Amino acid sequence: MKPGVGQRALAIAAFGLYAMASAAPAAADTASEIRALKARLSKLEADEARARREARVVHASLPADKGPPPPPPPLHWYERLSLRGYTQMRYNDILSGGPNYYDVRTTNDRSVGDRQNFFIRRARIILSGDVSDHLYLYFQNDFASSPPNANSTSATFAPYGNAASQAVYYFYNPVFAFPGYNQVGSYSNAPGNFAQIRDLYADIYFDKDKEFRVRAGQSKIPYGFENLQSSQNRLALDRADAINTCCKDERDLGLFFMYTPKEMRHLFRDLVKNNLKGSGDYGMFAFGVYNGQGANRIELNKGTHLVARFTYPYVFENGQVVEASVQGYTGRFVPYTQAIRPSLGMATNWAGFVPPNSPFATIGSGFVPYVNGPGWSSLGNFNFSQYGAVNTWGPAVANGGEGIRDSRVAITGVIYPQPFGLRAEWNWGVGPQLNATQTAIEAKRLNGGYVEASYKYEDKDFGTGVYFPFVKWQYYSGGFKFDNNSPAGRVNELDVGVEYQPLPELEFTAIYSHMNRTNTVAAPYRQFQADLLRMQLQWNY
Repeated sequence: MKPGVGQRALAIAAFGLYAMASAAPAAADTASEIRALKARLSKLEADEARARREARVVHASLPADKGPPPPPPPLHWYERLSLRGYTQMRYNDILSGGPNYYDVRTTNDRSVGDRQNFFIRRARIILSGDVSDHLYLYFQNDFASSPPNANSTSATFAPYGNAASQAVYYFYNPVFAFPGYNQVGSYSNAPGNFAQIRDLYADIYFDKDKEFRVRAGQSKIPYGFENLQSSQNRLALDRADAINTCCKDERDLGLFFMYTPKEMRHLFRDLVKNNLKGSGDYGMFAFGVYNGQGANRIELNKGTHLVARFTYPYVFENGQVVEASVQGYTGRFVPYTQAIRPSLGMATNWAGFVPPNSPFATIGSGFVPYVNGPGWSSLGNFNFSQYGAVNTWGPAVANGGEGIRDSRVAITGVIYPQPFGLRAEWNWGVGPQLNATQTAIEAKRLNGGYVEASYKYEDKDFGTGVYFPFVKWQYYSGGFKFDNNSPAGRVNELDVGVEYQPLPELEFTAIYSHMNRTNTVAAPYRQFQADLLRMQLQWNY
């Protein structure tokens, strides 16, 4: 042990006494000097003893080395919740559009139109968190929703017996050689920015690693990658119609079983956290049962939809991540109907044509298409002819019944942008669709998908932010079952754009869109071609 300060002082004092004792004969006051040195030595010994006592007290006050400190008291359930959100403001400019300018509309973005300027597309507030080890809550509300049919789709036309009305109508609608055969949707007072539930569900975990869970409530349906990807992370302003027509607002009310291994849960989280445009964790395997009529909509039949999805992400040694998925669903959907004037040419530029001698020429604009689906029960249950009744229900019930067959299967492939990214999805199926004469809604085949290529560039030299240039092509041929009368639609669209993130909390997206699609919002469901410049400012909080 190394000598302390007191020990060294004692040694110096003893050496001094020894030197004095061995010196020449002392002077007369030698005895007094010796007494002074002894007193100084006694003081040094007392100081040393006091220092040792204080050191023992300090050491005794230190905590014993018994492992980590005790854990803090558990949090209350409301202290585990977090609050976040984002807002998107858009501006769309129609550069060109035809053959009719007012036909330039899309079913998934109400800001696309002939009288639109600035528009709040989404205003989301999200409350979420683990309230316990086995229960996770998620509540998302949107404060920029609009009620259904806010833009009127009532078909209008000029009566044949009113020559003056015919002349005025034909002057403003010179599409065909026959006046009075065009139809447009009337304009209405369209309120917006209402609050509406987007997600409201609970994840119930069965194990401590949270690999197995049941999701109960209104949630995204596990079908398609882009449907599951949050609009906060998506590059294109809108989801592709081919996949999105399966599920209105991507959500419905039901029960969904999900399984995700522990390491995969972290991977799904990091793909979003690291700004790689991930979809989030909706299960490596998922199976569910849900209403099938869409989010925030009343169920209209006794049947439910079934859905299943399997996805597998793979990480290469260089860190690149790829993902492949297969998914499908089946059920019966009850279409929403609205009175129109039946005509020919749906999903073409000449839609709305009615031949002069056609039976449709006298139908008028109050015809409601027939829903060609099975009834609730057998014909005998509805046959009241023995009581003198006429026009009784048959085996198929108009405007409802059990609905129309609605089934699809899809495949997905993803290469995450590190820095090049590529994503493609395609689906095939059968779903509700208005027939060619616009008199009945029947089960028709559909198919379509999209391909999107992107590049992630992070400016580390000048620190200007992150850039995501991208190009997206989409195609769809089939019914738009959530629009009134489930009209047939054709989509062939190209988007070229860039997303710029100067800050993590701020994003700006600009897209040029070359559209060739059907106006499924308003009869007669005419095809249009348009060039649009679309811009969006998003702030995250």
